[in-house]
Amino acid sequence: MQQLMETIHAFQQAVAAFRVNQDHFQVDLAASQASNEELCRTNEELRMNLQNVGEHTVDERAPSMPVRACPCRSLR
Repeated sequence: MQQLMETIHAFQQAVAAFRVNQDHFQVDLAASQASNEELCRTNEELRMNLQNVGEHTVDERAPSMPVRACPCRSLR
């Protein structure tokens, strides 16, 4: 009978330890899911930005500046 009680007590301790580990895994899983969702949002934003850049022509992206001669040469 004593051995049976010790076995039951050992199982109860193992179950308690398992529940603590399970709680830690749940917290880690929730943090990982939140991080994954944030990365997915950021990835989608970057994908949309790249798509928008590809739709613009070179003239729309940056206005060109006329090339000017050096003022020092024109004074001579």
